[in-house]
Amino acid sequence: MKVLVTGASGTVGNLVVRALSQREVAVRGVVRREESAAALRALNLPGVEVAVTDLADADAVPALLDGIDNVFLVTANVADQLTQEQQVIQAAAAAGVQRVVKLSVGGASPDAPLALARVHYAAEQELAASGVAYTVLRPAFFMDNLIQYIPWINADGQMPLPTGDGAMGMINSQDIADVAVVELTSGGTDNHDLVLTGPEALTIDQALKRVGEVVGRPLSHIDTSREEFLNRYIAAGNTPDYAQDMATLYDGILRAGYGAGLTDTVERTIGSAPRTINDFARDHAADFTQGPGSSSI
Repeated sequence: MKVLVTGASGTVGNLVVRALSQREVAVRGVVRREESAAALRALNLPGVEVAVTDLADADAVPALLDGIDNVFLVTANVADQLTQEQQVIQAAAAAGVQRVVKLSVGGASPDAPLALARVHYAAEQELAASGVAYTVLRPAFFMDNLIQYIPWINADGQMPLPTGDGAMGMINSQDIADVAVVELTSGGTDNHDLVLTGPEALTIDQALKRVGEVVGRPLSHIDTSREEFLNRYIAAGNTPDYAQDMATLYDGILRAGYGAGLTDTVERTIGSAPRTINDFARDHAADFTQGPGSSSI
């Protein structure tokens, strides 16, 4: 078996590449930039080859599917995201690929309040019409999302996000990758739509306090406005359109508690309970001990 993994340098894609390699499954990892390729090659993962390709290039994509049995499809939230995913799906169907496992989002629909959810819906429609067996993964809020906001933590150990006291079934990205690997290697032919969550619903404040207990640093959440979030997020290098989408997610959907539902899908799929926020904190302790108010400053 050989698996094509797009987004092979990303949060989940890279974990899928590593897990497949550990299982001695051959992998073709796709990245968009040469520096990402160099970093992936430097890991010297057995059975992993690296391809540098722009998935929006219709002429380049079909060659990626040569000799491929299954595909893990994840792309960045960029302007041509839908084009990239449609071209991979079309090439996979033409190559006779057995299964595509697509990383999507919850609430994907043609009239979703989030632009990214509308994009994922369109890609899912392409996948459903392709004739290829598929799995759609719909993870809850990533625990890993907290890492990008560490530079925002103030001297009192407070992370400002516009989520109020909305709870969410936070999930560890490793659990998402582990589910993806099972789906990529199981040999099934049924289509699956899997909602993935962690073991408990937590507010940002509850999550940060638990992280702080593990890393030995007082951490908490302070609610903030949509406008303040937008200013910070755009200043961090994100596009205004994407920043608006994230503001709607945080200040609307998550604040209202729409991310609080839990499922047992992770445990049923991989045979073990999903990782806790404490597990996440132990894995990323070094990240959370840096910044204003930390003992290392």
